[in-house]
Amino acid sequence: MSPAAGARAARLLATGFGAGFLWPAPGTWGSLLGLILFLPLASLTWPLQLAAAIGLTALGTAAAHRAAPGLGGDDPSAVVIDEWAAMWLSLVGIAGATGWVLAFFLFRIFDIIKPFPGRRFEALPGGLGIMADDVVAAGYTQICVRLALAWLEA
Repeated sequence: MSPAAGARAARLLATGFGAGFLWPAPGTWGSLLGLILFLPLASLTWPLQLAAAIGLTALGTAAAHRAAPGLGGDDPSAVVIDEWAAMWLSLVGIAGATGWVLAFFLFRIFDIIKPFPGRRFEALPGGLGIMADDVVAAGYTQICVRLALAWLEA
């Protein structure tokens, strides 16, 4: 692949196939894309879901690292692969529409407020910093969704 083609591919993936250019709230659009694209994985076992989410996170980190400078800086709003990948991490092992909708909204809240150590991880360089705070938000989402679903089932 030529360097120009690699740059185009990184930009396409980093922007969630253009979802990052949707306004308002490109991060919400990227998260919604992540939720929709996770649905075919929902029938897989959680280890396979986790493997797919980790793979997307790794690929997305590299794409964000490469594309971000051309999109406006350290963590441009058009880069939404971090929301997409973190939604997949948020949804691993979560079954059913109630859990998926709850995960979507909780992830968006945690992504926006960046609870500890999210802000610190966001300061990491390049694609790693773009992705890391969203991975933290996904961890908080997993915990809260599982607690909420257990409470609802009790």
